[in-house]
Amino acid sequence: MQSIYLYSRGDRLGGHLLQYISIIIYAFYHNLYIVYDYDTLKFTNSIFVRAILAYIDNHNKKCNIIVKDSEKYKNMFIQKYWLDFEKKFNPNDFFYSEDLLIITTQVVYSIKSDIISYYKKYISQNMYRYLEEAMSHDDIYQRYIIPFDKNKTILIHLRLEDVRDREDYDGSICSNYYKNRIDNNYENIQGITNNVGYSNRQTPLAREKIELAISQAKTKYPEHEVIIITAPGDYEIDYPYRCIRSDDESYDLFLLCNADVLILSRSTFSLMSTFFGKAREIWSPLWGHFVCTGLYTKYDNSKFNYFF
Repeated sequence: MQSIYLYSRGDRLGGHLLQYISIIIYAFYHNLYIVYDYDTLKFTNSIFVRAILAYIDNHNKKCNIIVKDSEKYKNMFIQKYWLDFEKKFNPNDFFYSEDLLIITTQVVYSIKSDIISYYKKYISQNMYRYLEEAMSHDDIYQRYIIPFDKNKTILIHLRLEDVRDREDYDGSICSNYYKNRIDNNYENIQGITNNVGYSNRQTPLAREKIELAISQAKTKYPEHEVIIITAPGDYEIDYPYRCIRSDDESYDLFLLCNADVLILSRSTFSLMSTFFGKAREIWSPLWGHFVCTGLYTKYDNSKFNYFF
């Protein structure tokens, strides 16, 4: 039985969710059993990871093996997020990448679609069911209250916190670099390259970029309230809008998933609301990590409102 290994990374919730979902999509597309060791996974208290693991357990039921010891089965994994999936690899090799862009682009090449639209088409319906089950626990159900009108809200995610002192950059440089490589089917696509340097990382967006996106969204949805979601910290949010700041990042993501209109930040955390949420329209900044999910490339079926 061909299998793939679900593993954690040295990152925060958004990066983990994107990696987990990418592995699930690859397994779904190739009908692979997903092996995981619960004790080694991160963020298992998050409702989103709980839903993901419930989805995996159901996915695995159609496979005719039961895996109790992940170490025992490493040699049978088809776990090659590296270069060309069609190449023949030594089955005794066990390799996994810590570079998220290697993982996501190889999934994009395999499914020939951006990851978000593929997820929405084939996986989201079942995942919603498991997310609702994770939400049904009393400790979550009583705390995860939506403090806005879901049908009349524009939610903005501001990526600040530990990166708040970084300067904004021209996202077109890294975006077009990765777009060119993906559109021309380059095999080795990595997150850190000399071609883009520090112009491909999480930073706050310049105020004028955010305000332009707000203006466009408000023009289209004049009756919607604009609300900001960001992490707590010893810094001010200098915008004339209501701001929600909680200590629970899963709650923040839950709120983003329940907005009618979204304005994303330059972060994988905000991107995950496009998977789990049901927003009518999305404004998205472009940078390398987003492009390497297939957005802005020849594989893009999502067609968000992009800006740099």
